[in-house]
Amino acid sequence: MGDTATGGSGSKYTKASGYLRQRFPYRKWRMDEGEFCGDNYQQDPSSMSIKMSQKSFADALRPAHLPQRRKANRHAKLDAKEISVLRGINGSLNWLSTQSHPDIAAQTSVSQQSFPEPTVHHLLEANNVIRRAKQFSDLDVTFEPIPVDQLRLFCHSDAAWANIGAHTQAGYVIGFTTADLDVGIETTWTPAIWKSFRLSRAVGSTLAAEAQSMVAATGTLEWTCLLLAEAIEGIGEIREYEQHLKSRTPVIVTDCKSLYDHLVAVSSPTSVEDRRTSIDIVILRQSMSRLSASIRWVPTNRMLADSLTKSAGDPTDLLRACIRNHTYQSYQISSEESVLKRQAEERKRRVQFRKPKGSDSSSKQVSG
Repeated sequence: MGDTATGGSGSKYTKASGYLRQRFPYRKWRMDEGEFCGDNYQQDPSSMSIKMSQKSFADALRPAHLPQRRKANRHAKLDAKEISVLRGINGSLNWLSTQSHPDIAAQTSVSQQSFPEPTVHHLLEANNVIRRAKQFSDLDVTFEPIPVDQLRLFCHSDAAWANIGAHTQAGYVIGFTTADLDVGIETTWTPAIWKSFRLSRAVGSTLAAEAQSMVAATGTLEWTCLLLAEAIEGIGEIREYEQHLKSRTPVIVTDCKSLYDHLVAVSSPTSVEDRRTSIDIVILRQSMSRLSASIRWVPTNRMLADSLTKSAGDPTDLLRACIRNHTYQSYQISSEESVLKRQAEERKRRVQFRKPKGSDSSSKQVSG
């Protein structure tokens, strides 16, 4: 019997869980706290928020050991044993990054792309990802309770054109929040689904990259909306799926102004010279119509999916700050003081970790 997670209260829930335990011989049945598929869950009895953590898993990660002579030539190809070690590291990082740590998703994805011929450089970079995972092993994902009538989905989509050699890394994050976020009020936000990936089709511009990334993101968003509707309203007729999609209108966020302009414009997308991108824009318009979704533009420094497209300090600091504080300030808030303060706190954590013990406070620091 595999792991099972249940939630609810009242006589109906008690009766259903009783049938479940009678039908399947569970060895352990924990309440309020326990492990599920390798993750530790803990519910606060007063606020009812649920905290998900993989701290013990992250703390147990071990970097690969390479002799100094091997480190000297970063372009040298790995031998069979070293390749096996890198595969093991990537497997562990992939589990951690997909379950609870979107902050290392981009680095993990890039490390996986090093095959079939990884080099010493790639193994050393994988060691750096382990170092980051251990440094921020205390980063928990907290699901705050949200009234059903206020529940909304926010999807942030981004792409960094040709930033991995000749390839483009893309990423998206879908989170649970409330309707307040769409009107510029700071509110609870929890990442639920995220992905960092290499675009399957070569692109010739930022607009093409952003459009292709958003097509993948909105596909997952539609799927998530249907799952959410089924969980709340129950299983409905598949022929009426579009009605279920519109039960909770999501918000799609991009930092690409040209893509935003094309999606809100009434003109034909054929004005785009790249015909493949024109097709992507048509697909996006249809998806937005099915979802009754709104599209929003934010500056790059407010784009949560930015850290899923590159290995950079500031974007990841912003994402970690939002996860750690369970909130996200929307682009409509005029003052950025709060979000910048939290981002600075995460930057301080990262830089302090690199600072040698006993070093002078005025010594130069290099962010990573």
